[in-house]
Amino acid sequence: MEFAVGPALLAGLAGTVAMTAAMMMGRVMGMTSMDIALISGGMLSGDERRARLIGMGIHVVVMGTVVFGLLYAAVFHWFDSASWLVGLVTGLIHGLVVGAMAMPMMAAVHPRMRGTGDGFRLDTPGFMGVRYGKGTPMGLLVGHAIYGVVAALVYAAVL
Repeated sequence: MEFAVGPALLAGLAGTVAMTAAMMMGRVMGMTSMDIALISGGMLSGDERRARLIGMGIHVVVMGTVVFGLLYAAVFHWFDSASWLVGLVTGLIHGLVVGAMAMPMMAAVHPRMRGTGDGFRLDTPGFMGVRYGKGTPMGLLVGHAIYGVVAALVYAAVL
């Protein structure tokens, strides 16, 4: 399987849209209070409205479409397969790394969690984001699995 930037970006965008929709449903259903846009944008702004706008841009365009779209495509290229199974496993591993490593470390570097930034404050997520609600750990895994499966299927379809 060849590596292709255009399909990688399209696959990343599609995966991000699907994952974000699932995350928003989890919030609406009360399974989690995690707000990825506020967490991401809060790194750069203490104004909640501005932070959400910046954060959604970071989440959708920078991280979901570009960074992880290209990384997942590299994984598909390496495995010579963009099957739903490769996408699922890659997404689950990604979710575990985010929940077990990135989220617990966030409290040490995020100005709204450390209390050193101006404006609003955010709770620290803890291991697998459990402080954002009992459904957050499973939501992290399911959301990233959705991203991986959708990214794989879209990448394979447009190559």
